Amino acid sequence: MRVKLRKLAEMLGGELAGDADVEISGVAGILDAGEGHITFLADAKHAKDLERTTASAVIVPQDAPRPGLPQVRLKNPRLAFARALDIFYGKPYQATGISEQASIGKNAIIGAEPSIHPFVAIDDGAKIGDRVTLYPGVSVGKGSSIGNDSIVYPNVSLGHSVTVGNRVTIHAGTVIGSDGFGFVTDGGVHHKIPQVGGVIIEDDVEIGGNCTIDRATLGNTIIKKGTKLDNQVHVAHNVQIGEHCLLAGQSGIAGSSSLGNYVVLGGQAGVSDHTSVGDRVMAGGKAVIIRDVPAGSVIAGFNAMPIRDWLKVQAVLPKLPELKKTIADLEKRVAVLQNQLADSSKGEHE
Repeated sequence: MRVKLRKLAEMLGGELAGDADVEISGVAGILDAGEGHITFLADAKHAKDLERTTASAVIVPQDAPRPGLPQVRLKNPRLAFARALDIFYGKPYQATGISEQASIGKNAIIGAEPSIHPFVAIDDGAKIGDRVTLYPGVSVGKGSSIGNDSIVYPNVSLGHSVTVGNRVTIHAGTVIGSDGFGFVTDGGVHHKIPQVGGVIIEDDVEIGGNCTIDRATLGNTIIKKGTKLDNQVHVAHNVQIGEHCLLAGQSGIAGSSSLGNYVVLGGQAGVSDHTSVGDRVMAGGKAVIIRDVPAGSVIAGFNAMPIRDWLKVQAVLPKLPELKKTIADLEKRVAVLQNQLADSSKGEHE
């Protein structure tokens, strides 16, 4: 595929600067790009990197300088770069049908133009929407459903009573609808609490590889529209995650907790059970959240605290050995002064 820069700028909704007739045949990073490639500059402070590229054109922010290299200028160059990748490398959906080696249960409903690969197992009463792709090893439980234009990669397991919305992507190895971790201890024995609820995944959610999302004890575990989970994220039973959240790898949310909309959790961040995190909270990597967090907070650390307080703590930590020595010296001096005072007082009485 070859596109003149004029046409590509129009497709991306950007302002063209430079030779409009340059032909673009692909997309690459600044150092990897060659003739025919368009690359991108994330922000103006890295403009010097363009001196080393051999790309034919570049996507830049609106405030970037205007060197000789042809440019497409936009407010959000990262988004434009992503769209350019889709233009050149995205593949239109083509249905492959239902493999003879797939297992389809009784009363299961399969929508139009499916792509159901070998060794997929769809249980009784399950419902698969239009243009859904199920790769080998996918298991869809009894009564579960998957919405239109969703993609489920190999070896994903959806238990019973799981509802997946439209345009959802689930990466390999993920388990949705496993039992919540619920037990009652009596007489030294852990007795299982039956987990009879479900899971609801709303539209446009993306779930990374090897994630686990537990079914609710009662009701539903819910992940709302537009939220994105990185690899190896754990969502416990009865958790509710709001719209358009971003959860980085190995973060975990304990049972019956809730996240508002646009919450961001860094890698390995953890949310304690029955905890409420407000809208647009940002938590740094490895933050441990054990109490409710007001909307708009930026937090970090263990236990998680306002980030300004956490930064102060981090600044003090390297000085602790020196402070300890200073305190020990002061204690010795105080002891000497106390002894001198005691001797002075004793002498006066004599």
